[in-house]
Amino acid sequence: MENEINIDVWFQQLADAEKRANKDTPHIVVGYGSLMSKTSRDRYSNIRSLPLPVIVNGWERAWVTKSDDEKQTYVGAYQNSSSSFNGHAFYTNIDEKLLQRELDYRFSEVTLDQLDFGLALNSSVLEVLSHHTIYVCETLQQKLPSIEFPVNASYIDTCLKGCLEVGGLDEVTRFIKTTRHWPDAFKLDDRLKPKYPRAATICVSDCQIFDEIQKRNIL
Repeated sequence: MENEINIDVWFQQLADAEKRANKDTPHIVVGYGSLMSKTSRDRYSNIRSLPLPVIVNGWERAWVTKSDDEKQTYVGAYQNSSSSFNGHAFYTNIDEKLLQRELDYRFSEVTLDQLDFGLALNSSVLEVLSHHTIYVCETLQQKLPSIEFPVNASYIDTCLKGCLEVGGLDEVTRFIKTTRHWPDAFKLDDRLKPKYPRAATICVSDCQIFDEIQKRNIL
């Protein structure tokens, strides 16, 4: 797996964040949906730590999280020993703003041996990681997309933009291939007027790239 983030810089920023923290030591959260987008993460959750690409093993990502408040369906994750998905690890305090954003999920712990950073981690790095609780957002209730709760293109674009920013086209393709239950009839093109409230700004050329990759990789 390509890794365009310098892991030494990532861990130095984590150490600096620990020094600044005056109540809770930052947790590590693996974002696998819109939190992968820098714009969405910064603007709506005030999370500015560097993302570190990672594969989460023993979990499956799918279009199964119904938002009653926002009337749409998002990706969710649940345990499945034969599956894996790509995400971005970042450090943050799990505050009220993040809890509100992830209202339809619970923060569930994952272990270090479930994570693949695509490189050999030395003992000092593993020691740092061992001092932190690592979470993924586990969907509370699995519901497939429907007419009443569609998957909006603005949300898909936000997720894929985050992949593109960190890992390029390979990371975009990896997201698509490791996500189940892609909608067909229940996908809504809302790009001209996004219905996803934490959408990133996506240029037309990126949208065309995302559409083409989806056509090639969704069976």
